[in-house]
Order: sequence, then C-alpha cells, then structure tokens
Amino acid sequence: MGLGLAATRDLISFLRHGAAGAADAPNVLAGRIDRAMAFGQSQSGRYLHDLLYYGFNSDESGRAVFEGLMPHLAGGKKTFTNFRFSQPGRSAYQHADTLYPGAEFPFTYPVTTDPLTGKTDGMLARCLADGNCPKIIKTDTELEFYQGRASLVVTDAKANPLTMPENVRLFLLSNLQHAAPLNAKSALTATCSYPSNPLYAGPPLRALLVALDGWITEGTLPPASRYPSRADGTLAEPNGAVVGFPAIRGVSYPARINQAAVVDHTMMPPVRGAAYPAFVPKTDADGRDIAGLRLPTLEAPIATHTGWNLRKAGFGEGELCDNTGSMLPFAKTRDEREKNGDPRLSLAERYPNPGDRRAAIERVARKLVQDRLLLEDDVQGFVQMAD
Repeated sequence: MGLGLAATRDLISFLRHGAAGAADAPNVLAGRIDRAMAFGQSQSGRYLHDLLYYGFNSDESGRAVFEGLMPHLAGGKKTFTNFRFSQPGRSAYQHADTLYPGAEFPFTYPVTTDPLTGKTDGMLARCLADGNCPKIIKTDTELEFYQGRASLVVTDAKANPLTMPENVRLFLLSNLQHAAPLNAKSALTATCSYPSNPLYAGPPLRALLVALDGWITEGTLPPASRYPSRADGTLAEPNGAVVGFPAIRGVSYPARINQAAVVDHTMMPPVRGAAYPAFVPKTDADGRDIAGLRLPTLEAPIATHTGWNLRKAGFGEGELCDNTGSMLPFAKTRDEREKNGDPRLSLAERYPNPGDRRAAIERVARKLVQDRLLLEDDVQGFVQMAD
C-alpha cells in the first residue's frame, strides 16, 4: 500500500525536477512548476495526513514534494495503510470499522507525548527532522467533531489545549455535515431521523485555496485560524445542556459520539482500551457553532443546521447517522413557535421586512470577502439564496 504514497511523491517530484530532454522519460513540464499544493477531501484528506506523517512529502533528494497541503474533512484521522492486510478505505465511525487502525495517535500536527501509550509523535515529526514542512490549511465540518476525532487535533490526551505551529491554520466550517453537493436540498434519508443538511462547503474552500497559494508563493500570511478550543471555552463535553444546543421539540441531542480509544492490535480480535477525551463545538441559542467560519446563510439563518443526525428506529435508534447532518427549520411566526414551544425566534421575528435577510446575507458575505474567507465571485450566489 505504501507504493501509492511513493508514486505520488515520485510523480510530483519528476514533474517538478525531471529533465525535459531525458531520452527514456522526457518531462513535458520541466521548468514550469515553481510550487505545488495538494488538496484532499475525506479519504484523500486522510491520505494527505499519511503522506506527511510517513515522510513521503520529502523526495529521494530531500526536497519538499508539496509546499502546501489542504486536508479537508480528515479530522484527527489517517488511513489504515501501514499495517498488515491494510485497507485504506476503512474509516472508524461510531458503528463502523471501530477496531481498524488508521485513527490512532498521533491525531494532530505538533509533536506531543501520549500518556495513554507512552509514545511521542506528531504528523509533522518527519518533516521537522527533514527541515521542509509544508504550509497547511486544514478544514473540518462540525461532523468531524462528532465522528472524526477532530477535538484531538487541538487537545491532548489530558484534555489540555494544544497550540498549532506557525505553518498550520485550522478552520471549522461551522454547522456543516461531512459533505453536501452544490445546490443540495434538505431531505429525509432512509435511515436518519431528521432532514439532511444542505449547506455547501465550496465557497470558503475556494477562498482558502487562494490564501494557501499566496502563502506559499508570496509569503502572504493566510487568515487566522477559526477553530474551537478548550483555551477559549468554545469546545465542550458532548452534552446538549453544556454545549448550549436549543431544546427543540421532537429533536434529541446525541447521547453518545464517536470517541477514540487505545486499541491493542496484537490481539485478535483487537481489544479496545482506555478512551481519549472527546469534545464538540459549543453553540449559541440557535444551535450555531460559536467558533468557526460561518457561511453568510448561516449568519442569517432560516433553520438550525447541525453536522450530526440520529438514526431512526430499526437502524440503531438514537445513534449517530453516519456522515449526515440535520436541518431543523424555524417557525414562520411567533404564534407558531409559541404553540410548538420553540425557543428559537421565528422567521417573522427575525426578518420583519421584505429584503431584511437578503441585506444581512450580503453584509456578512462582503465582510468575509474583506477577511479573505470568501471570494468576490461567490457573493452574489449567496445573495440569490435569500430570494
């Protein structure tokens, strides 16, 4: 399985440094590549973690393969690759692949010591030794905190906050599910209790990709991280009351989340041992993550959006529903919400005049452009969503 990592390393290195006139393998891109970036989403984001962790971001001459990495939806996980009988498609969820390797220490970039295993390691350990660590912009959705060990990116095994090195930026795309396509519509699925979350990650990812480009080519620092932390109180234990999630009639907060643990793979079947601490983003009264990068439509909401959903009866009722999030609409009027016992303001109370929501969305979108977290080209698309 390591041949896949070596192939990526060697191909990119050849395209960057191979000779144009080589008789056996002429390089048609010789002299045309100054820098290289890699983007990976979900499994391929975890693949980038492996590429970095196992030292494949250094070519055989010790040069950096990629100056910039952008792992998206990777949480605190890698892949089941450098193990016997490896299957890189495996991914530890609350009810799937729970004992497979690929989601164990180290969970984060800086080198730390794990008191549960006694190991000292980090995803940057090898590139630090080689002196060629890439610039990293890592993005996760809220789902990764519930299913993907994302809180272990910023906390150690004793629940203490971690500080990221200068070459790393972290962004929570607030309240998004694992992934939704462009123009997705909220809908009930076969196994989940609540309608799905249609919020789309594309616009902020485009802006952050531009920021990564500027960082590695011009040295222009990217926007500061926007990620929850124990240090500022924006990460909390996964309990609805502690998190601050609103009490919505007919909606239950998850009783459990996917929690990492030490797994002894010398046994067969493997044995699950001591658990690592797990935290999730705190929310406001509308259920919006306090920390993170909020889309303009989330700043002027019509519903509570969550990265998580719960399974229906017959499918492990009440447990996390895989990668699916939720969209829980607001009442239309004050009378309706009071009748339903809904603590969230109604649409009429939030946007009493025609055009109020549209104006709010445009105002937020333009502020995100100013902060380099949204491209000007994407502003109008958000404004049109209010119509």
